[in-house]
Amino acid sequence: MQKRLVVIGNGMAGARAVEEILARGGAEMFQITMFGEEPYGNYNRTRLGRVLTGEDAETDLVINSLQWYRHNDITLHTGARVERVDKFSHHVFASNGRVVEYDLLIIATGSSPYLPPMSGLTSPSGTLRHGVFTFRTLDDARRMTGFARQKEHHRAAVVGRGPVGPEAARGLQMQGLEVRMIPGSGAVAILGTHHITGVSVPNQPIIDCQMVVVTAGSRPNVGLAVVSGLAVERGIVVNDHLKVMDEEDIYAVGECVQHRGEVYGMVAPLWEQAAVLADHITGSDRSSMYLGTRVVT
Repeated sequence: MQKRLVVIGNGMAGARAVEEILARGGAEMFQITMFGEEPYGNYNRTRLGRVLTGEDAETDLVINSLQWYRHNDITLHTGARVERVDKFSHHVFASNGRVVEYDLLIIATGSSPYLPPMSGLTSPSGTLRHGVFTFRTLDDARRMTGFARQKEHHRAAVVGRGPVGPEAARGLQMQGLEVRMIPGSGAVAILGTHHITGVSVPNQPIIDCQMVVVTAGSRPNVGLAVVSGLAVERGIVVNDHLKVMDEEDIYAVGECVQHRGEVYGMVAPLWEQAAVLADHITGSDRSSMYLGTRVVT
């Protein structure tokens, strides 16, 4: 009899874990249900910069099309955020009203852009103000492209030391904007009342711009784990098998996890973690262990 496997997160880590599980005969073992907050199949975030420059089309980023999920008998709920896990009754509760029971659960909620405490960053409602962007999703790339192409927009500032900063800057330059990069975010203020007019940096002249992209790194998405009573420090705490600490039926993988005190915001660890998780969840190699990833910068 097939077990019910639920995967929360349809990004690169969650989808890769499912690919690895299928490669180990998981289609016969599991009835798989996946939840993804974006309205797409899985795509390659590391190539978003090439979409912004125009070097790649959006379709070039696709890793798993919606047809792939159907072909593998995977139930995919797109545009659906899982809001709570009841680890005692083994149910997940999603924003689209779905309540799904699981035997085994994988959490792959990824990370979100870090928003530093900058003056002028947000609107009174707490959302990013018009003209301020982060750069993590396909929708981000679309919005940035649309804004940059408006004829009244000529200059942009890219704020922060995150790894996507140079990609965002290059992409906006290819869209015809003059771009200034501001490595640090401390004491930086975004100016303008109804629309952005510039950025203030200590001991420097005001930088004239109509657009600001914040690339100050990322933080693991642990909100779901916190409200669900799972072990969380900087990330969701997992052991060498990618099993969540003190949980028998819940695994986590990718940028949302903390393993041996480390969190990773890059792709290579995701592949290694997904393989070990699949080894254990399918029983194909119970001796498999994830011992961490050496980070080379």
